[in-house]
Amino acid sequence: MKNKNNQRILLAEGFEPSRKIMVEILKMLGWEYETADNGYDVILSLKNNTFNLLLLDLELPRFDGFETIEHIRRKLDYPINTIPVMAMINRDFSSDFNQTYKDEGFDEVIVKPFSIDELDRKIKEIFYRKNPLFA
Repeated sequence: MKNKNNQRILLAEGFEPSRKIMVEILKMLGWEYETADNGYDVILSLKNNTFNLLLLDLELPRFDGFETIEHIRRKLDYPINTIPVMAMINRDFSSDFNQTYKDEGFDEVIVKPFSIDELDRKIKEIFYRKNPLFA
């Protein structure tokens, strides 16, 4: 299954070495993806393309992850503003997936460093929650 039921992921990672690693992981897992390296480009990509999930690093230039999700949820039109968003956070910012992240509009959080299997599982869980027929 080359592209996992045509699900498209927008990967937003500001740190180039991390972005390259994430690209290799998404390729290896068979997910279709595009990348953005700052919050402004995330907004432009969402307006101009269709994605099923946003993997959003919180430490982005030109709008950090919190500013980016706020813009998505409050200023973009339906259905773009309903895209599932998984925050990628560093361990020192972690407090599990609590009400704070939910209140900010995130659907899920993954803590760096994470395993390839954990990332794939969380992506599949998000797609399944959105569409129970997703396999």
